[in-house]
Amino acid sequence: MRPALAVIAVAALALSACAPTAGPVPEKEQKDAANSVPDAKSMIAIVESPQNGWYLMNGDGLTMYRFDDDEPKLRRSSCNGECAVRWRPVPADVLPMTAGVDPLVLGTLIRSDRTRQLTIGGFPQYTFAEDKAPGDMKGQGSGGKWFATGPTGQKASPAAGMPGVPGKSE
Repeated sequence: MRPALAVIAVAALALSACAPTAGPVPEKEQKDAANSVPDAKSMIAIVESPQNGWYLMNGDGLTMYRFDDDEPKLRRSSCNGECAVRWRPVPADVLPMTAGVDPLVLGTLIRSDRTRQLTIGGFPQYTFAEDKAPGDMKGQGSGGKWFATGPTGQKASPAAGMPGVPGKSE
């Protein structure tokens, strides 16, 4: 499935799961539900690339990256200032909905500028400014330190497989 279609399909499935099943819903509950349903842009999906294996994509269809210089055990991002202009921190004011990603690997950290950043498997997450279209991976391997993020926070690679999917894992 093409990456953009995967994100749309996941968003439609998630939104349809929030629909009422029977009977009239009071107006106040309708308004509360409408305000609590995440939009497709707050989704994270797992997609596959023949060259790079399974990796994470945000709701805009952009590849999510991890940086080898970050310190996941210390919950610290090493990409600040000009680095954060080129490698955009993935915000995490609210944890995103995910499709196929174990919620236990999701987390956040507080950056030096006091904003909250999403972490996967402890690694802060970024998008690359030069990735413009869904599925772009122009940042993959950049400087030997930037890699697409796999479903558990590991570096995406064809050999890594997709955890928890029979016939798709190592």
